[in-house]
Amino acid sequence: MMDVITLNDSNQEATRDRALVSILKGEVIAIAAEHGYLLACDAFRFNSVATIHELRGDAPGTSAQVMIGKIPTVAGIAKDFDSDWEAIAQAFWPGLVTIHLVPQPGLQWDLGDAGVLGEFAIRIPQAPFLLSLLNSSGPLAVASATLAGQRAVREVSKIPFTQTGVRLCVDEGILPEGPASTVLRRHTIGVDSGIEMMREGAVTLAQLQAVLAKISPAT
Repeated sequence: MMDVITLNDSNQEATRDRALVSILKGEVIAIAAEHGYLLACDAFRFNSVATIHELRGDAPGTSAQVMIGKIPTVAGIAKDFDSDWEAIAQAFWPGLVTIHLVPQPGLQWDLGDAGVLGEFAIRIPQAPFLLSLLNSSGPLAVASATLAGQRAVREVSKIPFTQTGVRLCVDEGILPEGPASTVLRRHTIGVDSGIEMMREGAVTLAQLQAVLAKISPAT
């Protein structure tokens, strides 16, 4: 049975500490992002990441996203975070921009693709409680707290994993509707070959190009 803690102004620190204990124990938790609840776990716990994929019914080879709390963390887990990506990160993080990067060689994780994809998706979220947890936990592997292919859920009662697999849920009430993140990647992953917008979401192409003119729409 999933434990549910309703977040309020008086229990923020205690709830963060409780969530951190679960993460450090290798458990999967449910937590609010900007516009939907996520499943989250330590990105370096193979079994925990696998549990997220099993719960969601993801297809083999599906990779979880990574969330972090601070920009300097990127250098430890990605080898191609250059000045272009730094400019994007400084302008739009925390926020709804996701970028695809190449992991550092020898990184001890498996986000679900066994490293076959050669890249991973990462961002720093705006959600205050999640961001606070990330600054204590380090990188988390995350995926929407839904069955694969379903729309994000904005309230805890709609999460379909309350009876098994998820140890803790931090309830922030009904989350506001809003856009998905904008997604960026290199034209050729790992090569300084320009950046394309894979999906336009909360941040527009024009906003991105105001920071880095070389960003292009998806081809």
